[in-house]
Amino acid sequence: MATLQKIRNRGVLIATVIGTALFAFIAGDALKNGSSWFNSSKSEIAVIADESISIKDFQGKVKHNQDISQMMSGQSALSSEQMDQIREQTWQQLVQEIVMNKEYEALGIDISSEELFDLVQGENLSPIIRQIFKDETGNVDKTRIISTLKQLINAPDGTPQKAYWLNIENQIKSARQAEKYNELVQKSLYITDARAKQILTSSSKKVDFSYIVKKYSSVNDKDVEVSNAEIQKYYDEHKYLFEQNEARKIAYVTFPITPSSEDNAEAKKYIDELATEFNTVKDNKEYVNLNSDAKFNASYIKAKEIGNTELSAFASKAKVNSIYGPYEEEGAYKLAKINSVKMLPDSVKARHILIKPINNDYAAAKNFADSLVKLLKKGTKFATLAEKHSADKGSAVNGGDLGWFGPKQMVQPFSDTCFFAKKNAINVVLTQYGAHIVQVTRQGKKVRKVQIATVTRNIEPSQKTYNQTYAKAVKFAQSVKDANSFDTEIEKSKLTKRIGSNIKKNDKQLAGLEAPRMLIKDIYTTEDVNALVTDKDGKGIYELGNKYVVALLTEISEKGISPVNKVSATIKRELIRRKKADIITKEIAIATKGSNSLLSVGQKQGLAVQEATDISFQSFQVPGAGIEPNLIATAVQSPKGKISAPITGNQGVYVLVVNNETKEAVTKEAITQLKQQMNGMLKYRTQYQSMSALRENANIEDMRYKFY
Repeated sequence: MATLQKIRNRGVLIATVIGTALFAFIAGDALKNGSSWFNSSKSEIAVIADESISIKDFQGKVKHNQDISQMMSGQSALSSEQMDQIREQTWQQLVQEIVMNKEYEALGIDISSEELFDLVQGENLSPIIRQIFKDETGNVDKTRIISTLKQLINAPDGTPQKAYWLNIENQIKSARQAEKYNELVQKSLYITDARAKQILTSSSKKVDFSYIVKKYSSVNDKDVEVSNAEIQKYYDEHKYLFEQNEARKIAYVTFPITPSSEDNAEAKKYIDELATEFNTVKDNKEYVNLNSDAKFNASYIKAKEIGNTELSAFASKAKVNSIYGPYEEEGAYKLAKINSVKMLPDSVKARHILIKPINNDYAAAKNFADSLVKLLKKGTKFATLAEKHSADKGSAVNGGDLGWFGPKQMVQPFSDTCFFAKKNAINVVLTQYGAHIVQVTRQGKKVRKVQIATVTRNIEPSQKTYNQTYAKAVKFAQSVKDANSFDTEIEKSKLTKRIGSNIKKNDKQLAGLEAPRMLIKDIYTTEDVNALVTDKDGKGIYELGNKYVVALLTEISEKGISPVNKVSATIKRELIRRKKADIITKEIAIATKGSNSLLSVGQKQGLAVQEATDISFQSFQVPGAGIEPNLIATAVQSPKGKISAPITGNQGVYVLVVNNETKEAVTKEAITQLKQQMNGMLKYRTQYQSMSALRENANIEDMRYKFY
C-alpha cells in the first residue's frame, strides 16, 4: 500500500508528463477489436475513422477513468463538474487512440518488449517512471524500482496495485509511440539555408516613407451598386472562404422566478417572530444553526470591516449579547447578536509542518503529528522536521515558515488556531489538507474584534410564486406556433427577446443561463426551424437556475459551405469596398498625373501627408495606417524618390514615396541562428498540427449530445 500511495502522490506530476507527451492515454484497452457490442444507431455515440463506438463501450472507458481518478485522489465520489471533465478527457483519449493506432499500424510504429523493459527499469527510463520513483534529491534508485515493480506485477488481478501498474504501463507505451511518431514527422520538415537567407534578406531592408490615404468612408455607400448576380459570382468563386462548422441558433425568453411581495413579507414575519426569543437564548451558535438559513460564522472581525455601516457602528461599541435588527441585507432579513468580543492580533507570523493523510486516514496523520510534537518538545529543531516531513514543500525549504498572514488568508481551522494561540506555543490542527503542527512565532498588535451570531432568513420565492411564474411560461409557450407568433407574444407580454448564436451540440454553457445542458441537448433533437425547442415529453419549458426558459430554434447551420443567402451581406460589403477602391484609385490616378511630389497629390485630394519609419517586409503594421500588408510590401519594393501607383489597402487607397532605405548584411551566423529558431518552431507545431490533420481526415461523427 505504501507503493500505491507513492504513486498517488505523484499523480499530478504524472499528468504533467503525459500532457507534454500529447498522445498518452489513460485507458489501455483500446478499441482494437473492431465494432462495438451494439450496432443500433440508437446506442451509437460516435463514428471515428469508420469505427463505430457504442455508448456502452464509451461509458465503460469513462468508468475506467473515473476509477483511476478516484484512486489517484482518494475521493469516494466525484462532482458533476469532475465527471464532465472525465467524460471530455475520455472522449479526447478515445479519438486520439483510434486515430493514432491506425497511423501507428500503417507506419509500423510499435514498442517491443525489450524497449518497454528499458523504459521501465533499463538505461533509458521513461519520464513517468522517473517522476514516480525519484527521491527528495531528484535521484532514482533502480534497485527500489525493480523490487517495487515485482510487487506490482505479481499483485493479483483486479487489485488496486495491479490496476495502477497496468495503467502506468499503458501510459509509458502510448507516450513512447507518440514520441516516435512526432520525431518521424519532425524530421520530414526542415528549413534550408536558402530559405533562411531569403527570409533574412527580405527583412534586412528597411525603409522610411511618406504616404497619403483616401479612406473608403469618403465614398457614400449609396453611390455604389452591387447586384445579386455579382454576389452570386463572388460566392461561386470564393466558396472556400465560407466554410462553417455545425451550429444552431435560438431565440429565447426568460421568466425570472423572483420573490413576490408576499414572499418578502413572509420572510420578515419569520425574523420578527425570532427577535424576542433570540434575545433570551444562551447558546447563540446552536440557535443560529437551528433557525438560520446560514450557518454560524465563528470568525472574529474588526467592526470597521463590517460592510453594513449601521451594524459596523453598533458592533464597535456593543456589549456581548446585544442585538441589532431586524434589518434587510443581500436578499435576506437578519438579526445580529454580539456573541463574543476578544482582543486579537491583526496578523501573525507562523510556521507549520503538514502531514498529509494516507488513504484519508486523518487519525493516523494526527498521531504522526503528535509524535513529531514530542520530538520538538525534546529539543529537535522545528526547521529540521519541517524539511524532512512536511508535505508543504513550498514552506518546508524555509523551515516551515509561512511568513505574515491575516485572519482570512488561511482555511478557518488553521486560521483560528494561529490567531487564538499563545506566542511560541505548539499546536496540532486538522484541515482538509491534513494534520498541521503549528507554531506562531510573532504576533501583530492586538485589536478589538467581535464574533457575531447572525440569524438569516432568505427572501425566496414560495411554491405559489413558482407556480405563478410557471403558468406564465406555459401560457406563452402554448401561444407560439412559429417565429411570427413568438415575436408577437413577446411584444404582447412585454418580454425581452434574447439570442443564442453559434451553439455547438456538445456545449455546456449559454450566456446568461445556468446549467443549460439539457436545453442544448434538445436544441439538437429539434429538427424544424422556427419550432419551439421541447424535451422528450413535448414540454417547451426549461427550469434553469432561478428562471424558466422558452426557446425557439431559428437557424440550423450544417457543417460545410454556408449558403449564399447567409453570407450575402458579407459578400456585399466586400464588393462595395472593391468598387469604392476602383473609384478612389481613378481619382488619385488623375491627381497624380503631372504632380512632382506627394504633397501636391495630397493637396489636390485634400489629404495630409503622413510618415512611416523603419518598415521592413516583416513589419506587422504601419503607424497611423494599421495592418496594411499591401502598403508594406509596396514600400519595401519601391524605388527611392518615386511616387507609387495607387495601392489598395484595408482602410483605403494609398500612395507613397520612399525617402530613405537601409540594408543590413546577411551573415552565416544569422542564417544558422534563424534556421535553429524556425526548426524549433516546426518541431513544436508538428505536435498539434499533425494530430489536427489526422482528426480532420478521420471524419469524426460526434453524437455525445444524444446521451449527455
